[in-house]
Amino acid sequence: MSKEIKLSASIEIDDNESLDELMIKHAIESLENVKSCNIKLEDTSKTSDSSTSAASSASVSEISAFIRGDSDKIYYGSLTFEERKSVAMIVIRVANFDQIEKNSIYKKKVISSLAKKFEMEESSVEKLFNDTNDPALLSVMKGKFLEGDLTQMFIYIWERMLSIGEEDDFESELIETTGEKFSFEKQTISETKKQGNERAKINKAVDYINSGKTPYNKLKAFEKTVLISLMLTECSTMGGEIPREELTKLRNILNDQFGVNSNAQSAILEKDLGYSLTKKVEQVEVYREKYELVEFLWEKVLSTEAEIKDEEMDLIRKWIRRLDISDVESEGARKDAESNLS
Repeated sequence: MSKEIKLSASIEIDDNESLDELMIKHAIESLENVKSCNIKLEDTSKTSDSSTSAASSASVSEISAFIRGDSDKIYYGSLTFEERKSVAMIVIRVANFDQIEKNSIYKKKVISSLAKKFEMEESSVEKLFNDTNDPALLSVMKGKFLEGDLTQMFIYIWERMLSIGEEDDFESELIETTGEKFSFEKQTISETKKQGNERAKINKAVDYINSGKTPYNKLKAFEKTVLISLMLTECSTMGGEIPREELTKLRNILNDQFGVNSNAQSAILEKDLGYSLTKKVEQVEVYREKYELVEFLWEKVLSTEAEIKDEEMDLIRKWIRRLDISDVESEGARKDAESNLS
């Protein structure tokens, strides 16, 4: 008894490359037991882009319906990254509803600003505004947030606003007005901005590291701290998650040895680069880049008054070995660090 299997394939090529349809067909038909072969070469990149836009529009509609519905509270920690974006923009929209609706130029400027800072298409932001065209939603939103979740949402809003480019007076005033409409005291608004800025600095450092403009060992101290923190996070991750014990070790190192507080740690722990940063650093051709990163880490470890535990040192050694740095070389970097500090 036999059965037939239908096989389809997508092949990714560079823009300057092409595929020969006859050559592909000949290669497939040369295999045994191929009953028939249909080749259809189609550029799906544009289709993919439109699918992404459609998915974005669908998520906007879903989150708008969620806000309007009789659902329970909005828990910040339960929101996906895309949901956070939409909820944050709805918070801004409903708090500034009157001015947005009365002034078309102001509305366009707000939409343009949010699209840039939340990295969305302006059409999606405009759809979100149209789906929440109800002045009563401000009262609804206030009732959906617990105090702690609303505070986290405002920290996130400031983080997004301050992560791209320099601080803009128009955007800052927009968020401050939003905070006032949600009954925040000025002191609370200032504190959420401060914490949002701490996370924004992490994001800017990550962007600069990703740009590849500077060799790893020539990065500024703060950027090196972020770089090593991200790699230690990778080393702590197992199966896409960080086990609780590993997370405790990681947080202790980031706080005690690197001076990264729990708020800034959130930006590091939630960062998804889409590739292995540790592997990328390990593959650099210049050995000195990796060695001096290890030396920098030892300076951090040796210069702090906080005692580092054996299990935390195990994580650090694990990271050093992933860089293809031997224990002997690491000891040499430690001695160099001692010399630098003295």
